[in-house]
Amino acid sequence: MHFTSQQIEQYHELGYLTGPRVLTDEQIEELRARITDILEGRIDFPEHLMGQTVDRSAAKGQLPSVKIVNIFRHDEVFAKVVHNEAISSLAHDLMEGPVRMWEDQMIYKPPFDNKAYLGWHRDYTYWDHVGPGEMGTCWIALDDATEDNGCMYMVPGSHRWQLKYNRDDVDSTDPHWLLKLPDIPKDADTTPVPRPVKAGHCHFHHCKTFHASYGNKTDKQRRGYVMHLMPGNTRRLGNHWNDRQSNAVDQVPIGGIVQGSDYPELAAAAL
Repeated sequence: MHFTSQQIEQYHELGYLTGPRVLTDEQIEELRARITDILEGRIDFPEHLMGQTVDRSAAKGQLPSVKIVNIFRHDEVFAKVVHNEAISSLAHDLMEGPVRMWEDQMIYKPPFDNKAYLGWHRDYTYWDHVGPGEMGTCWIALDDATEDNGCMYMVPGSHRWQLKYNRDDVDSTDPHWLLKLPDIPKDADTTPVPRPVKAGHCHFHHCKTFHASYGNKTDKQRRGYVMHLMPGNTRRLGNHWNDRQSNAVDQVPIGGIVQGSDYPELAAAAL
């Protein structure tokens, strides 16, 4: 399974790309069930990696949401997704190999929860202790993600903008803060574009693409599994800052390639 040359060009031009189906019905059900078991305490899971809420008083740089982070490092069911050959092939079409896992997340939007939103952000702001900033995300829907239940929105081409802000500048009380930055190009179109994704299908975006998602207005839960990926030339540039995500990068010397058991290579890309 591969992207066409036109699709790859779109990814580099817009900073995002809709992908095909990468999970079977059985795989979707297995991951859904595991999420329920973790959230309801039937699975022993590190407490500091789960349960982030929509509290607007969260520490600076923390994005309000309901999510679990670094699942694959602690759970054998989610660890199996690293070996998904379809995801690997698609990721290697977009990034220099060998593509490795940086971290993962499960983001959960409860029914009728308008506060379960992720404010506008770009991922690399929180990852700039590694580089170059060419990492990407594979977002996999475990339920149909629609405009009504909180699908992602993207700002096309925003990954190309040269911006000077860092995570200490983030105003976590204003979900639209990023769209108000004074150094956004004057002729830029910041109109958000919705990116609905069918259950089992994937969506890729560049680590500097502006994106957000809004609350869930429906009577159904909305779950998504997020694989943050890095190209094979990603190196440690400095020190980590967020213990909720990982301190494993401390095991990599500054200037060294980010690799090892905490950063597994995706399955060998299919030809």
